[in-house]
Amino acid sequence: MIMKYTTIITLIFSLFICFQTYATEQTPDRLIIKGDTMDLHALPLYDLKDHNIWEKPMFPDSLSSTSTGCWRGYIAFWELINDKLYLTDIYNEALTAKADLNTLFEGKITNGKVHAYWFSDTVTAYKGKLLYYRHMGFSSIFEHEFEYVFERGLLKNSLYFDNTKSKNTPFFMDLSPLRTTIDSLIDWKLLPTIEEPERVYLLVSSNELGQVDSVIEINGKSDIYKQEALRVARSITQLPVIYKRGKHLKEQMSLQFVFTREKQKKYQ
Repeated sequence: MIMKYTTIITLIFSLFICFQTYATEQTPDRLIIKGDTMDLHALPLYDLKDHNIWEKPMFPDSLSSTSTGCWRGYIAFWELINDKLYLTDIYNEALTAKADLNTLFEGKITNGKVHAYWFSDTVTAYKGKLLYYRHMGFSSIFEHEFEYVFERGLLKNSLYFDNTKSKNTPFFMDLSPLRTTIDSLIDWKLLPTIEEPERVYLLVSSNELGQVDSVIEINGKSDIYKQEALRVARSITQLPVIYKRGKHLKEQMSLQFVFTREKQKKYQ
């Protein structure tokens, strides 16, 4: 199932952490359907257990490498032809070297392709604009989402999900515009003269309109600043709205409020 890939990647990253590395969004394999190339958030080649390809080097040592962005060390290209899934190419991470499929799959090549007879699973593929970036595994979300069900390399079912209702998504990659909005909405005149910086942190979720619909947690020392932070948070209309599988994804988001004397002078 789809969750299997998250589990696999999580286990790999747990080992990486022991060596002081960090979880990173993985470079995906590619899936081509009717000439349209999509990011495949799955690893069909990993499921090949009954073959000795893992005992053979895919690339020359000088061109073989792994990184936190591609721990498996390869990028596979797949194509769906007449409802059959085929492996068409395997490249190194830099896309500067291509594996010899004839060597890896001797006797199993048809028209330069390998039928993925071993693969049975439900997978997700994406195309379009990046909507929501998560810095781990295959977690990011894009405009157009496709689900494919395979049994022994044969397509059994497919679904499409429209995520284009998502909006305000750049805030997940860059919160600076939101910080400016927060500062402009604070009623600085009603606050006492700020001698030392005050910080308030809110953990919230948003509705389909980009407004706060739930405050999950609030942290801060002074009640007057916490109350102002709550008031401002409820007046924001630019919170990220994320859709996944065509439905609103109620994600939690952290809002930081920094009250300083410099800002108070600027906005009064």
